[in-house]
Amino acid sequence: MNGERVPTGVPGLDTVVSGGLIGGSLYLVKGSPGTGKTTLGLQFLLEGVKRGESCLYLGLSETRGQLGSLAESFGWDLAGVEIHDMRRRGESDAGRSAYTVFSPSEVELEEISREILQEVDRVKPARLVLDSLSEIRLLAEDPYRYRRELLVLSDQISGRGCTGLVLDVDDQGSQAFVAETIVSGVIELAQLSPEYGGDRRRIRVRKFRSSGSVGGYHDLTIGPAGIRVFPRLIAAQHRAGHASSEVQSGIPALDALCGGGLDRGTSTVLIGPAGTGKSTVAAQFVAYSASRGEKAAIFCFDESPSKLLIRAAGLGIPLQRHVEAGNVQLIVVDPAEFSPGELAHRVRECVEGGVRVVVLDSLNGYLSAMPEERFLTAHLHELLAFLSEKGVATLMTLAQHGFFGAAESPINISYIADTVLLFRYFEARGQVKHAISVVKKRTGPHEKSIRELQLGPNGVRVGDPLTNFVAVLSGNPELVEPSLPGGGREPAK
Repeated sequence: MNGERVPTGVPGLDTVVSGGLIGGSLYLVKGSPGTGKTTLGLQFLLEGVKRGESCLYLGLSETRGQLGSLAESFGWDLAGVEIHDMRRRGESDAGRSAYTVFSPSEVELEEISREILQEVDRVKPARLVLDSLSEIRLLAEDPYRYRRELLVLSDQISGRGCTGLVLDVDDQGSQAFVAETIVSGVIELAQLSPEYGGDRRRIRVRKFRSSGSVGGYHDLTIGPAGIRVFPRLIAAQHRAGHASSEVQSGIPALDALCGGGLDRGTSTVLIGPAGTGKSTVAAQFVAYSASRGEKAAIFCFDESPSKLLIRAAGLGIPLQRHVEAGNVQLIVVDPAEFSPGELAHRVRECVEGGVRVVVLDSLNGYLSAMPEERFLTAHLHELLAFLSEKGVATLMTLAQHGFFGAAESPINISYIADTVLLFRYFEARGQVKHAISVVKKRTGPHEKSIRELQLGPNGVRVGDPLTNFVAVLSGNPELVEPSLPGGGREPAK
């Protein structure tokens, strides 16, 4: 087993460590209390049980009862795991005072080391978890002795062909990095507490000898099935060719406005004030693609799927039919619980399942879901690059603040997007109307005109260019007369 890859049993973690741990090596798993170290250790051992391997848990900090309660909370059966409780109950003062040449801590440390090796020789495990190093570090008292004891344990355990995890809490003292210099790898768990929403957890492989790993932090969750890791998305690792074709809406005037449609492998931002038709137009693209046998997914940040389906049906968009047929997925994103890594993972799962049109509705919800994340734009850029490599057409809605006049955006995303569809309210003859235009398209020509957008029971309709108005995009247009003989125009009276 030495040198072979050993699956961790933690979904997503094997991807981070390039296929698994290196057999016959010892790894350090460290983090603050409550970050999931023991849970990760149990998943590692239970994966070994599934594979018919002998597994040993040595508990210096958790009792057998505590370990059983933890496993029960996840619905796990520990019957195949050999559990040895090594917690020290303490000795009587008389017994401790009997040591005259050696200090009580030195004698007890030797006993612990001997007991660990005895259990390893008895069980002969293929997988081992030592939980945790805290007591050994405290008994060692100084970094030199601590390092010496760990070197002996590491050599003895690795020499027996065992792949082991040693768990430890973060330590800021002089012994903080002693264990890290001895083991073959360091896996670090962290827990963040944002001002709003649930706790966020992440994992980082800080050291991994004899193999590469995916660097940086990766989001993780602890759910009913245990720990799940969401590997950081790296678009360059997913390069693939795709056919050059267009995603159309099925509305000739709208497709003409977009220069024939939206190109595959590109991202489109539908930007404008709330209520101007952004989500509706995105749903139209999705429904028409589904009618042609393509799969699509809408990630709903702001609106529940039921409301979206009701609104689409009221506008004559048969989204419900395509959802029931399995061609369209409506995925709810809980703003208080999702992390960027989990969102990227869900999108990736959809794409690997055949989805070719992805809608993020909306980017405002994406921002509010993760208000304290510092690198949201970088996350989004990597996600869009991945979708581009896979030939997926991505549509993102972005609501601007304000209804008329100069509307402001909460984020400048236009430089990332390949195409920008601009939606506006405008006033004409005592009515509030909608306008749509394409202000940017990197991949080809598009119409420069501004057209009226109509939303009603008969569906989405795009009218003729608004040639009789000026300043439509400002929200305060002026009606002008048809062209004069000399080519000029004059305001209507």
